[in-house]
Amino acid sequence: MRTYFGIHNHTYYSNIRLLDSINRPTALIDKAIELGLSGIAITDHECLSGHMEINQYAKTIKEKFPYFKIALGNEIYLTDDRQPGQKYFHFILIAKDAIGHKALRELSSIAWYHSYMDRGLERVPTTKSELETIVNKYPGHLIATTACMGGELSTNALAMSLAEKVNDIANAQVYYNNIVNFIAYCQKLFKDDFYIECAPSSTEDQCQTNAKLYRIAQAYNIPMVIGTDAHYLTQNERFVHKAYLNSKNGEREVDDFYEFSRLMDFDEAEKLLSLSFEGNRDIAANIINNTKIIQDKIQEYSLERKQIIPKVEVPDYPALEVESDFTGRYKTEWDFPIIDSLLTSNNIQERYWINECLNGLREKNIYTTEYLARIETEADVIKYIGEKLDDCLFAYFNTFKHYIDLFWECGSIVGPGRGSATGFLSNYLLGITQLDPIRWGLPYWRLTLIID
Repeated sequence: MRTYFGIHNHTYYSNIRLLDSINRPTALIDKAIELGLSGIAITDHECLSGHMEINQYAKTIKEKFPYFKIALGNEIYLTDDRQPGQKYFHFILIAKDAIGHKALRELSSIAWYHSYMDRGLERVPTTKSELETIVNKYPGHLIATTACMGGELSTNALAMSLAEKVNDIANAQVYYNNIVNFIAYCQKLFKDDFYIECAPSSTEDQCQTNAKLYRIAQAYNIPMVIGTDAHYLTQNERFVHKAYLNSKNGEREVDDFYEFSRLMDFDEAEKLLSLSFEGNRDIAANIINNTKIIQDKIQEYSLERKQIIPKVEVPDYPALEVESDFTGRYKTEWDFPIIDSLLTSNNIQERYWINECLNGLREKNIYTTEYLARIETEADVIKYIGEKLDDCLFAYFNTFKHYIDLFWECGSIVGPGRGSATGFLSNYLLGITQLDPIRWGLPYWRLTLIID
């Protein structure tokens, strides 16, 4: 069976700004496998929200389909600036590896941070200068393609072809110059990781665009690849997709623009693409096979990370060498092994937490066995959860104390937080909350609700 790598595909995560795709991520992957693709790239519009789900699903199917590769990408809107009223050109970015995905996240954050309203829609473009900054920060970790008919290259390629047809030399030259400048920008930035993308279709505009793109690719010796831009799975779902796009009393460009925006097997893609080259299937097959060049560059990586607890710098309470150093100075009865372990710990965050709690008991004149027992219990809970997270959860509370103290010191009024936080005596002693939970009968176990 002939196979290829699907470089351009959407899921329902592309619906973040407007209705766009009806594909469930797992269904999209399953159908790609069924059609004989060797892999697939998920390139939702300006959105990385589905990547964790997709990354985890890739692991579940790995044993059964070890050859199938799943890449993570983003179809961004690439512009020169953020002026309202402009055309927002599509552009595909695919992460080669974990560093490349970090670059995607930074670019997405920048775009959403600078989002704005234009013509009734929220716009989240990435400027060329911003893309240049991030790619240069992480060189060689992102793959780029020129995307669909909504891309800058395809837009100018079609416009140039139409101008040439009517012998409009002046405008043809303008579009030619746009193409030259855009290609130069992309080649300088992405080098060998830049590809010209076309799409299989029988529509006149797409076929004209494909033919022009092919000549551009040959002139610059840039690999040309196929992207089916899947917004629904198969031809049977085309009208479901159309109804979905128009479900909010609007009319969308569904018939021509999305007619072939679905998954295809190699044979169907080859047949449709060859229409752009006077039926030459060899050209079409070569373009389709070029997608494997991209696939070979994709590494497997995991987005899963363990919980990271933020840590602030805290004063150092020296570790006690033996428990009696503490017990002999402050009380006569002592049977608190967890407190002992924290006082003698080699972890500065643990020592700070317990010393501040004990200082709080003394300052509030509640240094009794009842209150010490409650601290022992809470310390046990915090230590247990921290071990499960493979991190120091005491630092979580120390960090909160740090910022609450800053609020008080600058004269700000500290507003209400989660009510369950008042269940911990240690929060009261650290100054995070202002209610004594033992006096008011507040159960300590409620605080586990905020640790998620």
